[in-house]
Amino acid sequence: MAAGGMRFGITVEGLKPTLKAFNEYGKDANKELRQAAGGVADELVGVLALAAQTDSPQAALVATSVRRVSDRVPAIAAGGTKRVRPSTRPKRRVAAGDVFFGAEFGGGRRPSTRQFPDWTGTVGRWFFPTIRAATPRLIARYQEVLEELADRWDTGGNE
Repeated sequence: MAAGGMRFGITVEGLKPTLKAFNEYGKDANKELRQAAGGVADELVGVLALAAQTDSPQAALVATSVRRVSDRVPAIAAGGTKRVRPSTRPKRRVAAGDVFFGAEFGGGRRPSTRQFPDWTGTVGRWFFPTIRAATPRLIARYQEVLEELADRWDTGGNE
C-alpha cells in the first residue's frame, strides 16, 4: 500500500490578485511572504502535534510527521512517507501516511483496521477538528501579515 498523507492550506478570498502583486514586487518579496506564511503555519503545527499526542497512540505516531510546507500561503502536511515505529512492534517501521487516516477517522470494520479507535465518520478526531477551530484566527493572522508586507513592498520594500 502506498503511503498517503494529507496536505491542508488556508483559503483566503482575493488571494490570487495579492499573490500576483507579490510576483511584481520580485523574488525578495516572495521570499519574505514564504517566511511569513511559514510562521503562521508553525502556529498550527504545534497545536496539531499536541492534539495528536493526546488523542490515541496511532495519532501520536502521526504527530511526528505534521509539518509546515514552504509556500506563499500557510500550508500544513501530515502523514506521507516518513517512517515511524509502532509501540507494539518497535523493530518494524511503517509509513506515517499508512496510519494517518485510521488515526484521524478510525476503523474497526475490517481486521486490518481494528487497531484504530472506532470509526467517527467524516468529522475526524484530531486533525480536522483542530484545523476547523483554528482557521478563523489563522486567516486573520495571515491577512495581517499580507497587509503588512504589501504596504512595505508597495512603498519600495527594503530600500
